[in-house]
Order: sequence, then C-alpha cells, then structure tokens
Amino acid sequence: MPPKKKTAVKRSVKAAPKKSAAVSKTVKKLAKKTIPVKKLPLLPLRPKAKSLYISSCFFFPLGGDTYADIFQGGRISGNGLLQAPILLPVGSVMKSVTVYYKNNTQEDMMVLILKHHIDHHAYSGEVEVSLDSCPPGTLPPDDFLAKLIDHFDAGGKILDKYLYFIQIDGTMQDGTSVRALRGIKIVYTEP
Repeated sequence: MPPKKKTAVKRSVKAAPKKSAAVSKTVKKLAKKTIPVKKLPLLPLRPKAKSLYISSCFFFPLGGDTYADIFQGGRISGNGLLQAPILLPVGSVMKSVTVYYKNNTQEDMMVLILKHHIDHHAYSGEVEVSLDSCPPGTLPPDDFLAKLIDHFDAGGKILDKYLYFIQIDGTMQDGTSVRALRGIKIVYTEP
C-alpha cells in the first residue's frame, strides 16, 4: 500500500487587535513612572555583649602601701583598699560587674565603682557609679564567692572625659580569716 499524502490544513488565525495610539501612550507613561515605596525603619540591632576579666594582680593599694598575694586565694592590701582602672572605650555600656572574692570573716568588703573628670577639678571629687558590698560566706570546695552588680549611674554608659575605676575596701588576712579579691568580670557592649 502506497503511503498517504499529507494534506496541509489551513487554519485561520486572527491577528491581534491593533492597539490604539492613546492606550499605547498611557502604557508608556506608566512604564516610565516609578511608584514610591514606603521604607520602614529598621529595628536597631542589639549589640553583642562582651566580657572582660581583670585579675587581682591589676589591683594595687593607694599611696604605695603594701599588698600581698595569697597564692590562688587573691590579693589583699595592708590598708585594706585595692584599686584598678576600668579601661572600656567611651560610649561602651557596662551591663554588669561580677566581683570574685573570698570572705570567711563576719564583715563585708565594700565595692565602689567611681568616676572623676579628667579635664577639670570637681568639688564633689569622685562620683559614685555604683556602691555595693561583698558579704561573707563559704562555698565548697575553696570558699570562692561571686557578687553580681548590675546597677550603675548613667545606665552604665562610659562617658567622655571621665576616668573610671573600681575600689575594693576591707581586704585583710589574720590567721585563717581572709577577705581577699580574686578578680572581676565586666560584661559590656561597645558603642
């Protein structure tokens, strides 16, 4: 059987309707026109907290008085007072200060975080940024304690033209009775 011939079938295709000139102009105008987009404010990113540890070996007594290190137990001062600078960038915010210490006596050690002006004399002298105490206690195995401080003047913000420092008052050793500073931890955010 011979193959069948294919016959072409014509289909009628309607041509797309021509656009009128007015519609074409409107489309061009809309294409050129930009539609304003309302920008929403971005939520500020919460700065990541950082930790700074300061060993008791950075604390010294005022006026060149004597001090002693009790091996891993911490540092004491002959006059009871130890002091160290707080070296954070201007604009940083202190979130907390944890004091690590040993106190097996019946009295507290005082913790003072202070600031004073660098460029002029202030009659009030130093300004308290925070005042707290480290109570006595025992905690096995080594009687090392920790005191968290999270309340500060100016919300803990490190202001320009101020010097910040921390004082630990009441350190001592008499036989087995000890009030010693082991170190501090400062949790802060950068500006």
